[in-house]
Amino acid sequence: MNEHDAPLVYVVDDNSVSHDSLQCLLESVGLQVLVFVDTEAFVAAYRPDRPGCLLLDIRVPGRNDPSVQQHLRNRGIDVPTIIITGHSDVSMAVAAMKQGARDFIEKPFNDQLLLDCVHNALAEDLTRRRARARRQDLMGRFDTLTPREQDVLRRVVEGLSNREIAEALSLSRKTVEVHRAKVMLKMQADTLSQLIRMAMVIGVLKAYSET
Repeated sequence: MNEHDAPLVYVVDDNSVSHDSLQCLLESVGLQVLVFVDTEAFVAAYRPDRPGCLLLDIRVPGRNDPSVQQHLRNRGIDVPTIIITGHSDVSMAVAAMKQGARDFIEKPFNDQLLLDCVHNALAEDLTRRRARARRQDLMGRFDTLTPREQDVLRRVVEGLSNREIAEALSLSRKTVEVHRAKVMLKMQADTLSQLIRMAMVIGVLKAYSET
């Protein structure tokens, strides 16, 4: 992994002593760190192309309330967030967890505990990104299907036989077999079970059941 692909740890804390200490700790284990004194500065500098996580002091200026997670999502930022809180802020931290924060750490915190939380958050972000990339790739394949092939796919993953699909779509069984073969080819699925898993990832099963 080169420098431009390495994960970023964003620290939002308006206390210079606190954020300097955090930065030193995180950089001591080879992590890249960006420090901000308020959430708006973080939003302006956020790099959606880089994996990362956010360490957020719940008392910093600028949206320093439990709704900050929703505020960030409204701005297109969905990053694993660890809340840093004082003892008197625990109720706020719990509320922030309900809004989507991944974890919260009370001051004064154990260095190893914080590092473990950060590494877990970075791993979660990488997993999310891989899942989004997988879904985007599968959606690209799905979009290459003709409308009729999409109809056949939906019914295949619902468990209909070729005969049942033919009756439902007023097609010949042979035509259904041709469409089904093209679906497998375009979706790059080797087996029916693989095709079903793909359909679940892109929401075809859910979309079909709601129509």
